[in-house]
Amino acid sequence: MIPISTASAGLRVALPAPGDRRRGLVPIALAAVLALSGCGEEAGAKPGGTAGRDSTAARSCRVVAKETPLPPPVGESSGLAASRRHRGVFWTHNDSGGDPAVYGVNLAGHRVASVMVKDAKNEDWEDMAVGPCPGGGDCLYLADTGNNGNRREISLYRVPEPELAERETKDAERFRARFPEGSPDAEAVFVLPDGAVYLVTKGNRGPVELYRWPLQEKGDATLEFLHRLAPRPEQLGDRVTGASASPDGQWVAIRTYSTLALYRTPELLAGRGPTYTTDLTPLGEAQGEAVSLGDDGTVVLTTEGGSQMFPGGMSRLSCSPR
Repeated sequence: MIPISTASAGLRVALPAPGDRRRGLVPIALAAVLALSGCGEEAGAKPGGTAGRDSTAARSCRVVAKETPLPPPVGESSGLAASRRHRGVFWTHNDSGGDPAVYGVNLAGHRVASVMVKDAKNEDWEDMAVGPCPGGGDCLYLADTGNNGNRREISLYRVPEPELAERETKDAERFRARFPEGSPDAEAVFVLPDGAVYLVTKGNRGPVELYRWPLQEKGDATLEFLHRLAPRPEQLGDRVTGASASPDGQWVAIRTYSTLALYRTPELLAGRGPTYTTDLTPLGEAQGEAVSLGDDGTVVLTTEGGSQMFPGGMSRLSCSPR
């Protein structure tokens, strides 16, 4: 559904060999290696394989907008999700220590909503998603999962998606969880159309891993380990900072500071590698953080800025759905 379209933007993509369905480790960092070697665009290199075996030429996404400044008070955009109720609006939030609030922004970088999340605390919000509410309609899922210290317990807030004019959301539900072992940092969450919630670890203290979050109303849940996606990144730029499922649930995007990996959902849940990996370094992001993936191949990315003088930014890519 999201093969990458041919364009002149220069974002290189690595395609896997047809029929390559090997399980195991597929380093997300491979895109950066291909970009540096110059193989990605010319040789049709693929994850886990050898450049030049596939005659299919590598293709690239088209940059539609690059680093549009985000409005105050969004100085450290750490999560991003496309609204299901308001066309052209994207919800975002600030990083740790900020207000427990979500902000609606449009693609021009204008703020169109500021809504406090009732009964929530921003200890270290790292990502967000839009998914189904249990009783119908759409909900925001806010991942309070960052681990700058040594947290044993992480949280997920779920709240009905607000109207743009609202000042405060309805009461947020809070779901607590622990990892089966240790306390890794995790900055990427995605929700599928059936309401299943998944978390991807960053790779700060160990490998990049995929977990399912069982939502239970009372007590701590234990995250269910699914697969190891990649070994511990050797480079800072290869650590995972955001994820997003397309609204139809067919694709999942996982981004690092420097790359974007697109997975067919069944293959990701089976522990297989990405279908495409794209080098994001030509965007010149200050600190790449969040990603939103649309059914039509629209990819929106946000970055942290950290101050009013250097605000966060938003970039948009167009990737062909065929």
